[in-house]
Amino acid sequence: MEIPIEKGQKELPFYRTLITALIEHAPIGIYMMENGALTYANDSYAKLVGYAAEEIRREKFGFLELVHPDDRLLTAPLFSESDDRRKGAPVRIRTRHKDGHWIYTEIHPSTALLNEKKVQYGTVIDITEQVLAQRQLLAYHEEIKALFIHSPDAIFSLDEHGRFTSTNPRCESLTGYTKDELIHKPFFTLIDPDDLQSALDRFGDAKRFISGSTNLRIIRKDGEKISVIVTHFPVKMDGFLSGTYGIARDTTDQAAAARKMEEFAYADPVTGLPNRKLFEDRLEQTIRFSKDGRLPFAVLSINLNRFKLINDSYGHQLGDDLLVLVTARIQGHLRLTDTLSRFAADQFTLILPETVQEEVMRLIRSIQGGMREPFVLHGHSVALTVSIGIAFNRGKGESAQDLIRYANMAMDHSKKLRTDAYTVYTEEMDLQISYKLQIQRDLETASAKHELELFYQPIMALKTGKLTAMEALIRWNHPRLGYIPPSDFIPVAEECGLILSVGIWVLQTACRQAKKWQASGAAPFKVAVNVSTKQLQQPFFAEHVLSIMKEVELEPAWLELEITESVLLDDVHAIKECLLKLKEAGICISIDDFGTGYTSLNYLREYPFDKVKIDRAFIEDINRDLNGKRIASAIISLAHSLHMDVVAEGIENELQYQYLLGENCNEGQGYYFSRPLPADSLTGLLNRP
Repeated sequence: MEIPIEKGQKELPFYRTLITALIEHAPIGIYMMENGALTYANDSYAKLVGYAAEEIRREKFGFLELVHPDDRLLTAPLFSESDDRRKGAPVRIRTRHKDGHWIYTEIHPSTALLNEKKVQYGTVIDITEQVLAQRQLLAYHEEIKALFIHSPDAIFSLDEHGRFTSTNPRCESLTGYTKDELIHKPFFTLIDPDDLQSALDRFGDAKRFISGSTNLRIIRKDGEKISVIVTHFPVKMDGFLSGTYGIARDTTDQAAAARKMEEFAYADPVTGLPNRKLFEDRLEQTIRFSKDGRLPFAVLSINLNRFKLINDSYGHQLGDDLLVLVTARIQGHLRLTDTLSRFAADQFTLILPETVQEEVMRLIRSIQGGMREPFVLHGHSVALTVSIGIAFNRGKGESAQDLIRYANMAMDHSKKLRTDAYTVYTEEMDLQISYKLQIQRDLETASAKHELELFYQPIMALKTGKLTAMEALIRWNHPRLGYIPPSDFIPVAEECGLILSVGIWVLQTACRQAKKWQASGAAPFKVAVNVSTKQLQQPFFAEHVLSIMKEVELEPAWLELEITESVLLDDVHAIKECLLKLKEAGICISIDDFGTGYTSLNYLREYPFDKVKIDRAFIEDINRDLNGKRIASAIISLAHSLHMDVVAEGIENELQYQYLLGENCNEGQGYYFSRPLPADSLTGLLNRP
């Protein structure tokens, strides 16, 4: 259809106005320039560079004035007058805004004839946000790439079938495979078979688009197993799983450290044996498996006698090495099903499942026999004995704690019998414990209630028959139980610490009685008082003793302190220093029950003893055999060679008296002379000429 020329000419102004309006208000910038100067700019262009359109048209800015110096070479196509450049390729440059900042623009240039002159024009759009976004995206990609390449963790991707599709260098070093070897290799072929099912379960979560982490072991190309923690992230595309991203971290060192910590939590660091915590857990299992006691089992408590003395004498390193050898020697007698544990420095415990009493006794004899063979280490030969307590399950609902307590009670009983004994727990031992608890409770108030009293046993000079000393012996007249023997309450007092207050009471009472006897006109003699280890270990004990003597006005020469051999096994330096102070003050020091303990003969030379008291057991043997006489004679001879007097305890008959007199024993005490008596019953003896 043709438009008549007349009509077209009439409508031409309309279309010219329309096109002008469209250009002026177009949403993209439009410019025109001639000879490098801007001759036209629409509102959008003017707004883009921060000027008013009229300002640009009036000033006729040089186009290059608005272009960043580094980008001006890129603008050559914008000034081309070639007929081939009617529609040029887009040009990206930085354009200066009126306020001085730079914006990124994209220009699409063209040329045209205007009044028979070629002019350049084009469209301009602001691409600042796009350029900055692209740069940020590129930087992000570079960061991701750097992290991927240099990550200390293995990073990989798997397809929907679990095959590697990408790996970073750490993934290669972790697995020992090259990238080419890993690509398309199924991830699950690297997993330790023991962990495979767990890994399959965890990675099955990925199919449900669940991320997660799992600890597992993988097998490297060289066959080494390493521990890793793998975190996986499912990749979803069009609603389906298209693959999985994974991050694997080597936790081999941490796993080893965790295992070590677990060993420390459940194992003895010296011997590697289960500690108390693990032992109790295994004992609980044994109790459950015993089916209410129908399957018999036993718990043993094994104590190494004199272990503290060995530690003190040879050092803790030898002690630790000795424990390792002891462990090996005991384990040599055990079954695979038995559990040996170390409870304390010198205590082992043992579970013997599914066993009967005869088998237990055979095992104990084997262990004790094995211990008798000396241990040779660090150039020393060390002999050991063990005291053993046994508790059998009786199907009475005993807990692990009950059985351990029973075995310990039996072991404590063994230690009192001899150095190489074993004892089976009985219910009577519980009664003994209850009795001890009652003793402890009542002993706390016994002194205040005047239930304690002292008896005195004379010590006589064997040659002259004169009274040389009185040994103070404590007695407890309990209001309900009657007289309680010292052998019952003194050990309890030592265990619970009451021996300190009881010991002070004995010392004060004995010194007052000695002073009272002297005031009555009796010939002076010593009063002998037994002193415990705990007393000697107390700071300022020597000063306290001298303070008591000063208080009652008794000269130190009339006090004799008796200590047992066992005292010399503890805190040797402090005790020796205390005894020297007492000796220097003029107090007589004697060693009691000599020959029954572990006293080194060197102790007799080093300690300031004035007297040695032969234990009554050796005096009894004088009547029985020649060996008894020889032992008594040897002790007398040894003491005299060290310039010490000798006192024989437990003389009961003329035969013993005559033999000791013939061996030049200095003093004696026992029923042959007098049994222990209250102070007011000794008047006749004191008045004897």
